[in-house]
Amino acid sequence: MYELEIPGQMVKNAADVIKENPELNRVLTSPVVPMGSKHAVIEKVFREPEYSGLMVRFLKKACDAGCIGQMGDIADAWQSYSLRMEGVMEAELHYVTMPGAAQIAGMKQFLCSRYHKKDIDLRLVMQPDLVGGFVLKAGDTEYDYSLKGQLNQLCRAVVR
Repeated sequence: MYELEIPGQMVKNAADVIKENPELNRVLTSPVVPMGSKHAVIEKVFREPEYSGLMVRFLKKACDAGCIGQMGDIADAWQSYSLRMEGVMEAELHYVTMPGAAQIAGMKQFLCSRYHKKDIDLRLVMQPDLVGGFVLKAGDTEYDYSLKGQLNQLCRAVVR
């Protein structure tokens, strides 16, 4: 979809429509509904101008391949790939107390220089069980500056 240059919002909207309409999802994933009928439903639900002909053809191919039920996962994968191709890294910040704008900017700047990226798409996740501090997850690396992490580290050191 990225190479077809289908707009991201269109991909997300299509995934949302399928997810939010269980009857539509059932029809499109049912093995007893003929493929021609599934294609007709796709053409009626996903019409222009909201959806391009390319998007409709993609949905038909996904239906033919039996993966239309995973459209949410497909949209998420498209989003990640699209960001990666634009030089943007996805990261998560788990926190107890919401950090300030300057702290968030500093974390983004750190990750940009560390991973040689243009920008960071930072997802904020409140996690009270960290007790204090934060955990920053980027790629396969986790920077744990939480009190919970420090307590666990101290416990392991005492046990040794």
